[in-house]
Amino acid sequence: MLKKFVLIFIVGVIFAWQSFVGSANALSLSEEIRTIPLNESGETITLSNQEASKGSRLFVSNCAQCHIQGKTKTNPNVSLSKEALANALPARDNLLGLMDYIEHPTSYDGEEDLTLLHLNTERPDLWPEIRNYSEDDVKAVAGHILIQAFSDPKWGNLSLIDN
Repeated sequence: MLKKFVLIFIVGVIFAWQSFVGSANALSLSEEIRTIPLNESGETITLSNQEASKGSRLFVSNCAQCHIQGKTKTNPNVSLSKEALANALPARDNLLGLMDYIEHPTSYDGEEDLTLLHLNTERPDLWPEIRNYSEDDVKAVAGHILIQAFSDPKWGNLSLIDN
């Protein structure tokens, strides 16, 4: 009986300790890497480590199935590389532009509404993965994509030959 009590006590202490101590796996990026374009005017914004970590987690959970390493399975000609995001119409190489795309997706040339085809916040009935996305969640995911696009030269490369 005493052994069982001691074991339960030790397990309880371990769980209590875990709730007060931060995760050892938490994402920690430099301020320079977390500073991304805010808008087309060239203003910038620095995301917190918490926002960057949240964006990474949400991207892996909901976006990576089609956009692994910044590539696009459903349309290999359009990636999430810095260049591809910049050349889209409207430009998606800034936080506000990419957030707008996540909320209201359009084709690369901006001509076609892709609300029925692409994961977005407009159709949570079709896309339960983001049914509960808040504006902060959209910002975090867009921030993660931009952090990758601006800091990882291999992000979104369309071939293995690319650098």
